[in-house]
Amino acid sequence: MGINALVVCHAGAGLGLGHLTRSVVVASALQQELDATVRFLIQGDPVHRDDLAQFEHHFLSTDANLAETIYQQVQLIETQIVVLDLHPELVPTDIDLHLKALRQVGCRVIGVDGLISHHSDLDLIFIPSFRLVLPVGFEGTTPILYGWDCFLLNVKRRAIDWKPGRQVLALTGGGDATNLGRSLPTLLNAALPGDTILNWVTGPYAQMPIWPEQPRFSMINHQPPSGLDGLMTRVSYAVTVYGVSFFELLYYGVPTVVFSPYGNKDDPKLMAIATQGVAIVAKDEAEAVIKLKELMLDDGLALALSWRARQILAAPGGHKFAQAVAALMA
Repeated sequence: MGINALVVCHAGAGLGLGHLTRSVVVASALQQELDATVRFLIQGDPVHRDDLAQFEHHFLSTDANLAETIYQQVQLIETQIVVLDLHPELVPTDIDLHLKALRQVGCRVIGVDGLISHHSDLDLIFIPSFRLVLPVGFEGTTPILYGWDCFLLNVKRRAIDWKPGRQVLALTGGGDATNLGRSLPTLLNAALPGDTILNWVTGPYAQMPIWPEQPRFSMINHQPPSGLDGLMTRVSYAVTVYGVSFFELLYYGVPTVVFSPYGNKDDPKLMAIATQGVAIVAKDEAEAVIKLKELMLDDGLALALSWRARQILAAPGGHKFAQAVAALMA
């Protein structure tokens, strides 16, 4: 199709990598399926990722005018598609004016995982979630796509059949915003079997974890430049905060205990996860460790979780996103 696309997102300490990770999936799908030339505009702290390095990208300081910069980028290079995956608390106050201006110069504008309140100035809203809650009184006509086939997962390998083992993966987010690295390793060390091999991932914006003075088992700290596929396909269990990587674990069929350290904002989604039976849901990190210990002793439960997760999340959403863009351009 040969289109030019501008992908705009947030990333950084306190924000994590979720928006950027999804945006890389979007860019790859547009490039591979629509022969698009993709540029990135990222507001936040600079970070190196191998997958991001494939695209022209620019980091913008958090105090810069994001909406104005987007419009300037579109004027600089003729652009047909603008994709916005923005942190809800950092959406520019004047975004509506700039969305209207983008569409007036012929851009198709897509909001990913947000901007629903700005629906009248968007051509498509793509929600990488299995549930959708619209604002009270919502009467928009902008198409909204969501569902289990809309998750924008940065997966590069095929899932394999689950087998019991002692490899455990712990994920606290790209920035570990709640400083779980200070306490969670000690909780895991006290509870898990002595032959456990703990694979801890320190995100690019996170502080180094604090290990117990005398660990009972092997603890390995990983700082991967991009992607967790190798680790996810090697481990038998995982404990993670709720976020993009949780759904990557489900894709790979890793029996997982998930919790949210961010107050009660994720409670409705976690309740739905528990109902679906694709993962074990805990109320906090302390309960997560207890439930992880129990999971490691129950092969039948682990196998059932793995099977259900792989059935319900069999197709990453990059292809569906590219199809939606192709329909828009047509």
